[in-house]
Amino acid sequence: MQPGDSAVIHAGVYREHVRPGRSGTASAPITYRAAPGEEVVLTGADVITGWTNAGNGAWRKEPWTYRFAAHPNDAKHRLIGRCEQVIVDGRLLAQVDRLDQMPAGSFFADTDHKVLYVRLAGDRDPNQSVVEASVRAVCFGPGWGGGRRDYITVRGLVIRHAANMAQRGALFAQGDYWTIEDCTIESTNGSGVSFHGNHVTLNRVSSRRNGQQGLGGSGRHFVLEEVALEHNNLKGFDKDWEAGGMKIAVARDGVVRRCRAVANNGVGLWFDIDVRDVVVEDCFCRENAGHGIFVEISGGFTVRNNLCVGNGTDDAWGQAGIAIGESDHTTIENNTCVLNPTGITLREIGPRKFKGIDGKQISYQVHDVTVSRNVCALNRRYQIGLWWDNPFFGPHPTPSVGSKGTPLDPAQANLRFDENCYWMEGKQQLALWGCPWRKGHLTYSDLAAWQTAHGQDAHSLAADPQFIAPSKGDWSLRPESPARKLGAGRSVETTDTTPWPTK
Repeated sequence: MQPGDSAVIHAGVYREHVRPGRSGTASAPITYRAAPGEEVVLTGADVITGWTNAGNGAWRKEPWTYRFAAHPNDAKHRLIGRCEQVIVDGRLLAQVDRLDQMPAGSFFADTDHKVLYVRLAGDRDPNQSVVEASVRAVCFGPGWGGGRRDYITVRGLVIRHAANMAQRGALFAQGDYWTIEDCTIESTNGSGVSFHGNHVTLNRVSSRRNGQQGLGGSGRHFVLEEVALEHNNLKGFDKDWEAGGMKIAVARDGVVRRCRAVANNGVGLWFDIDVRDVVVEDCFCRENAGHGIFVEISGGFTVRNNLCVGNGTDDAWGQAGIAIGESDHTTIENNTCVLNPTGITLREIGPRKFKGIDGKQISYQVHDVTVSRNVCALNRRYQIGLWWDNPFFGPHPTPSVGSKGTPLDPAQANLRFDENCYWMEGKQQLALWGCPWRKGHLTYSDLAAWQTAHGQDAHSLAADPQFIAPSKGDWSLRPESPARKLGAGRSVETTDTTPWPTK
């Protein structure tokens, strides 16, 4: 294919890795697209036949010559980090690492002896079912170490069942000026989509039920619009490392707009390590195990008009609808955060030092953050929380932690809270000032006491925001809402149950 060419793909299941052979140009990109109205499935799995009985309910296929690297390769991920997948009649089997411990509904890849074993529910004969096994690490793109391709457009494809490792997408956009539209990536072993390049755009993409995460990427000038990330990290990768809906790292100048992160086993939308100058707006994060939106070791963010409901289902410390960790020059405005452990968290355990996007050492702490015109209501612990885990609030109770972190006074960090609407019931608190395990921490249940003690939220209210229909997932504000008089809350009047138009 030459610059300007298009491959129009008709309906079918394509068992191959598509590697664009060359780049397009700015005026003539190369396009791969599904024919209108037709379902095109690109899969990393092949159909496996010729099973023989291995006894005790197990069946074997040999020779099985595929060997994939595990990543991460530590004790916790010894099995999780492997890439094999076996699919029977469209459903994934669970992987085990010993033949003598195979329950029904599992498989074992004995790479030393080049044998693949399966045991189906009811000890059925796999020759009577459609059995597939993932044999390709990438379905579309150059792949890891495969070079760069620029000006590539991918539209309307369904990609599934890749044997990809963590952090490497089954759809792997390596290069500049990629456009990915109306695609669904699902049930891959690692990450659904990866991008590494500048000027990458994703529109109306759904990445769901992947083993590690829905999406990962890095680069400059990225745009994600109407991207749905749902039910990712099914394998249980370490959530403090990289797992869940999305993680973007070492990046600049991005827009994340009208995206959804729902029920991911980890953070919903995560930006980590020197990500700067990004707008996150009109997004919806619900029931993620970690934070809904998390900005970590980064800065220059505007986080506005987002709805974060019931995140932090792990209930780990500091989890929130929106969390800022060791990050600077960020504005959090006109968001609605309800039913999270904390509505909005500012976390400080720094300084945090890493190599940034230009390869130079960088250092981050929380400073110059504005939190204004938000609605934080019915969050389980605190509506806002300064989870400041450093010596300013006293020694850490665990001796091994010692005096890690600088004794940064939050009053000296140029933080501003104002024109917010807070609402709590029962034992829910308004604010936390310092981590609960540090002796110098304080909590506030009364807005006036918080205002007097810290000079914050001078124009804020503690009042019922009067949501329209929470039981139906509609967290919009009634016309008479006191939050509206402050200009607080989202200006986007959609309910959290409205699906985005993904293929």
